[in-house]
Amino acid sequence: MFDKPAECLTIGANAIHSHLAFTKMRTVACALQTYSKVGGLQSFNRRLFQNLGRRALDAGELPVRAFVDDDADVALPTLPGVELVAPKSRLAFFAGAFWSGVFEADALLVCHINLLPLAIAVRLFRPRLPIVLFVHGFEAWNSQNRPRKLSEHLFLKAVTRIVSVSRYTAAVMSREFGVPLEKFRILPNAVDHIGLEVPAPARRPFSILTVTRLSAGERAKNVHEMIAAVAALRKVLPDVSYEIIGEGALRPELEALTRELGVDDVVSFRGLVDVETLQAAYASACVFAMPSDKEGFGIVYLEAWQYGLPVICSIHGAASEVVTDGVEGFVVDPADISTLTARLHDLLSKPDFAREMGERGRQKVEAKYLNANFRVDLSVILDELDDPEGEGAVARRHSQLKF
Repeated sequence: MFDKPAECLTIGANAIHSHLAFTKMRTVACALQTYSKVGGLQSFNRRLFQNLGRRALDAGELPVRAFVDDDADVALPTLPGVELVAPKSRLAFFAGAFWSGVFEADALLVCHINLLPLAIAVRLFRPRLPIVLFVHGFEAWNSQNRPRKLSEHLFLKAVTRIVSVSRYTAAVMSREFGVPLEKFRILPNAVDHIGLEVPAPARRPFSILTVTRLSAGERAKNVHEMIAAVAALRKVLPDVSYEIIGEGALRPELEALTRELGVDDVVSFRGLVDVETLQAAYASACVFAMPSDKEGFGIVYLEAWQYGLPVICSIHGAASEVVTDGVEGFVVDPADISTLTARLHDLLSKPDFAREMGERGRQKVEAKYLNANFRVDLSVILDELDDPEGEGAVARRHSQLKF
């Protein structure tokens, strides 16, 4: 009946516009494996949903409809102001999110770059709909682990804003994907206030902690280098101990390395642990060290600071944007084992010095990285979508992108 595909799209868009005129709208979000996996991205998405729900309740809006893929087999939490939907198949996930994006959304929030095809599909029928893409780390870096797809440069044109957890990720994605920096906004990770006073006597002397996944794709977390540094450190600090919390395919290889270097008696692999055990590990360690090259932010450094721990991170990735070298911890090149060892020695052999660094980190979290900060930053970004005239002010607020 229609000679050109464009005619079909125009007529469809007109029908949708007529439907929207009589429909109360809501924010629609879509994300991957938010409740069935553990990690910084998952923590971010959960916090995002919680704050979106609170925002909807405060504004008297319909609940946010949040679609989560590959979460059908886990118990979903009850979030005020949020309707969580976990379809049983990938097809049902895309179909549901597409339908809600086209017929219900006053804004579509896309929580992973792999969901860009959904954004472009919705854009065809909703040319004026604000669409926001959230990015975190290596998935947006055009890295070896996740190279850029040819279609993504085109698909990104469908996105109104790109929200990054760090300036580093925004700058790298801008360069690798050819996206203007002005399109980015920054929304750092956050943690909940725990109100913990850390008693000095609770620390185990000369103890180091790392919390990370040990899956095959996490070699750049540099746990191998940490074990090598502990082996060197043991020569001058015989009582050093190293605790690794996390599980994955790299564990047998790492355990073999501890035996090869003769430190299997001081390196303990705890595997996956419950929240109480994790909290106890943070509270009893002296130093948190994870010189990872692939952090798009590094929420574990915030968690460690909450327990008053000084931290060691890598010069590569976004962690050095969070950690100020020599202030709340040290920023090192993990390939330089001697420097990594020396920094660990500095913190373990000077407990007052380490405690001061950890306290500065705790204060930094309280000032910049609590949920209240997250909620304010999120509201500024979402309010800008409703107020295009305010773009200049918000752009100036995020001028730290231009470096």
